[in-house]
Amino acid sequence: MENNFENPFHGVSQVGQVVLEPTRRSSPRTPPFPFSSPPFASSNALSPRPSPSPVVIPPGHNIVAPTLTEPVWETVQRDLSRILSNLKLVLFPNPHREDPGKALRDWDLWGPFFFVIFLGLTLSWSASIKKSEIFAVSFALLGIGAIVLTLNVLLLGGKIIFFQSLSLLGYCLFPLDVGALICLFKGHFIARMIAVFVTMFWSSWAAYPFISSAVTQKRKALALYPLLLMYVSVAFLIIATS
Repeated sequence: MENNFENPFHGVSQVGQVVLEPTRRSSPRTPPFPFSSPPFASSNALSPRPSPSPVVIPPGHNIVAPTLTEPVWETVQRDLSRILSNLKLVLFPNPHREDPGKALRDWDLWGPFFFVIFLGLTLSWSASIKKSEIFAVSFALLGIGAIVLTLNVLLLGGKIIFFQSLSLLGYCLFPLDVGALICLFKGHFIARMIAVFVTMFWSSWAAYPFISSAVTQKRKALALYPLLLMYVSVAFLIIATS
């Protein structure tokens, strides 16, 4: 009897030599994960996503479509339309128009490039000596004037970039181009003086609405001062070469 219960853990009996293995408790089977959701998906991923908020465009700003794939003729038409639109603001200056800063936002360099080339060619044709130097001086005046105007407006607390100043000075140079063309015909000296001073005043008055949108009301005169000096220099250059 003692040998029958010698090893209770293995359950060995000498009578029938029957080996009784200990019974194992069956663990409950975990249900499989649903097929539609991953095992480690968070609750945020399963929640519905909010709809994107609409994009708000500030007033006065337009979405520009990409122009890399458009035909060349459409690009030329668009640039010519912009040049004519900005030139119209110079020919008919109005400081009380609805959006005086629109031309500064829609700046371009094609118009100023043509106008400064025309001024340099006109001055070099009317000059008797040093034609190339006079042609270069017209470019130098525009570049230096744009730098001075940009720094002056920024120091006065305004908002403007160099290319906007270059566009502004170039477009407002158009009346002085007309004055240089009048002086090219070698008329009476008094008539040429009157034409140059009228076109100089015209250029300065055309630039006033653009400058007024870049600085505050109290600092408009200070912002316009270097621009007026530049146009006076161009006017005296026209008179000296005619």
